[in-house]
Amino acid sequence: MLVRWFTRSDVRRAMLADTDPVLSATDAWLLGRITDTGPVRLSHLADWAEVDRSTMTAEVRRLEDLGLVSRAPDPQDGRAVLVKATRSGAARHRRTKRTARTVYTALLADWSEEDLRQTAHVAARLVETLEHRRGGTAAG
Repeated sequence: MLVRWFTRSDVRRAMLADTDPVLSATDAWLLGRITDTGPVRLSHLADWAEVDRSTMTAEVRRLEDLGLVSRAPDPQDGRAVLVKATRSGAARHRRTKRTARTVYTALLADWSEEDLRQTAHVAARLVETLEHRRGGTAAG
């Protein structure tokens, strides 16, 4: 049910509503990762997203064409490429987070502080578990 709700087109549009240029959910997700991690190797992004490096190169190029990220050689290994958010990209990510927070605040307005606290705790634990298991199989 949660996956269905989060992937509904109206929910995705609401989360990305006040952004220009319009980003896909994948673009916003990737920009968030790049912004939150700081300069990151393109190969690490591909591993994190579990996609081929050529796929990640195309996705990063889209964000680069929009002026939201930049690429540069890794000073520690000139063969590798580092990707980082530009000022515009970081600002865009902050706006997207604020918009999402507004959507969630309205949705959960009648929840108690204790319900919100417990939900945040369980959600963080779930994310940690899912991230930790990434190296294994989905069935686990």
